[in-house]
Amino acid sequence: MDSQVEKSGIMEPKNRAMLGVSSNILLLGLVSFFTDISTELIMAVLPTFLVISLGATPEIVGTIEGIAESMTSFLKLVSGAIADRTGKRKRLTAIGYTLSNVTKPIMGFVTSWLGVLFLRVTDRIGKGLRTAPRDAMIADSSDSRIGRSFGIHRSLDQLGAIVGPILAFLLLVPLGYEGIFLLTAIPGAIAIAILVLFVKEPPSKTKPNKAILKNARAIMNRSFSLYIVSAAFYAASAISYAFILLKAIEVGIPAEMTPLVYALIQLFHVLSGVPAGEISDRFGRIRAVQIGYLLLLISFGTIAVSSEPWIFILGAVLFGMHQGTVETSQRAVIPSLAKEEFKGTAYGIYNMAVGIVVLPTNIAAGFIYTSFGSGYAFLYGSILALMASISMAATQRTLKTKK
Repeated sequence: MDSQVEKSGIMEPKNRAMLGVSSNILLLGLVSFFTDISTELIMAVLPTFLVISLGATPEIVGTIEGIAESMTSFLKLVSGAIADRTGKRKRLTAIGYTLSNVTKPIMGFVTSWLGVLFLRVTDRIGKGLRTAPRDAMIADSSDSRIGRSFGIHRSLDQLGAIVGPILAFLLLVPLGYEGIFLLTAIPGAIAIAILVLFVKEPPSKTKPNKAILKNARAIMNRSFSLYIVSAAFYAASAISYAFILLKAIEVGIPAEMTPLVYALIQLFHVLSGVPAGEISDRFGRIRAVQIGYLLLLISFGTIAVSSEPWIFILGAVLFGMHQGTVETSQRAVIPSLAKEEFKGTAYGIYNMAVGIVVLPTNIAAGFIYTSFGSGYAFLYGSILALMASISMAATQRTLKTKK
């Protein structure tokens, strides 16, 4: 039932390319692919760089990631609103990608965790600027199979998240941390070039709304509000990758092998993205998201009790599968819950709500990890995932009631 509600009012794009989606979506996917290579080159080695080279504790690692994500939350709302006011989404998207890709190579020169914090925040400001207008561009470039569009975009994005960690594993010894960070400049430059030269501004399906901020209250109907609550609980439950990589070392996986663990997670993230989009289109967006929440619950439960590498690896694989399922399906729900003229703002509210909880939840997870052990930190994530699932079930009930 919810799938029928969610598919209403979406126009067919004229320039269909490969895989049943428009060329614009494939190009945006390539932009994300090269940007993710640069991002994941860093993220695959950042926890060990902080702990081993800079002497940071798990609490500091969690705090850095939490601050980096949460500090940009308001920007995600503002950028979506500005995109709706002007109708120019590509410009903000380009500014955001450029800021992120220029920042990353500098990270190799820092000598304290405070320097890492500053550069991570700057990188995430770029993400905060680009995310909502980019998602609105994807939605405007899609036909009724919006789940497929987000699934293909997400899979291309995450292919970069496989290549990045593998490159980090192969090149860390010969290049060192400084060389890895400098290497990010190459894929970053390619991403910016594709975006600026080839991605087209999709025609908006409504006229720019100059009163978007005043009228944003119209978005917050019961279904949308419950959905945002569920997404926030989910974001609180999906604690940083850093804790998973630290757990890998705890179960006996050598530190130099952790980039391969990260790559394995991203591999299953990619493999689950397109199937999740198809499930979303065929059986309903909400149902696909709920499957992802269940996978996260099982994943964290498995990681929490793991004391052997093979049990931990199983949990890591499930974590990757949950990411591909949730991150594809969550964004595909938004167009069914908000009017066309508020689409950018709706994505901004969604991304802001998700970002706000990242700081407190990662600080809490770091404290639990340090004070009580890793098992309790992942149990904490499991409980929040259960609460997200309950809120999502309530959202589905409101959609059925409307129908």
